[in-house]
Amino acid sequence: MNVSLIIPAYNEEERIVPFIASIEQFIENKSNILHEIIVVNDGSTDATKHVAEEAGKSIPGFTVISLQQNQGKGAAVQAGVLAAKGDYIVFMDADGATAIDELPKMMRALETSDIAIGNRWMAGAKAERHSLLRQLSGFMYRNYMAMFGLGNIDTMCGFKGYKNHIAKSLFKDLQEKRWLFDTEIAYRAICRNHSVNNFPIDWESKDGSKLDTATLLKSALQIFPLILSIRRTESKKSV
Repeated sequence: MNVSLIIPAYNEEERIVPFIASIEQFIENKSNILHEIIVVNDGSTDATKHVAEEAGKSIPGFTVISLQQNQGKGAAVQAGVLAAKGDYIVFMDADGATAIDELPKMMRALETSDIAIGNRWMAGAKAERHSLLRQLSGFMYRNYMAMFGLGNIDTMCGFKGYKNHIAKSLFKDLQEKRWLFDTEIAYRAICRNHSVNNFPIDWESKDGSKLDTATLLKSALQIFPLILSIRRTESKKSV
């Protein structure tokens, strides 16, 4: 399987280096399914670009794309998706909350579906260092998402994979450039009847997360108008 791995990164100079090192070790220990690794530097103001380039310089197919200014995680993932050449496109968070060793699970899930999404709360999943407050807000968020047919999808999990043509089609007209891009893409996928395979993963909360509970709850208030906007655009395409 020919895979492009996208890693969006904003001010990740401390956390991205060990994650890239783990990717290099993964490639050395296993048959290499990774065709390319694309770090998308989302206008970082620290040394993310430099340390990523140094950490990945000995990895075949490794490259860093830099956005001139910070646009949001959605914009960073979009840039990586549109540049990717692999038959399958996977993105993972730069903090390594989901270890690269989970990638084979992703590829098995993609064998039978258009899209595969790691899930931190379904049976068989293991989530470590997940605070009670984050667990409660996550529970409330999932129940809210169920109103829009997304209750079974861990929309906020930073470990998702797509067949190449599916990813490029979904991301080319992305409206939401920041945290809610996951919700937009998942809802567009449902509207277009793409098959989605949810699978349990091992996940560990990392220090330094940029998505705090207040931001999560604030984002939830923006979901309904976003869903209405997507419904309008998708209905026009189907006419």
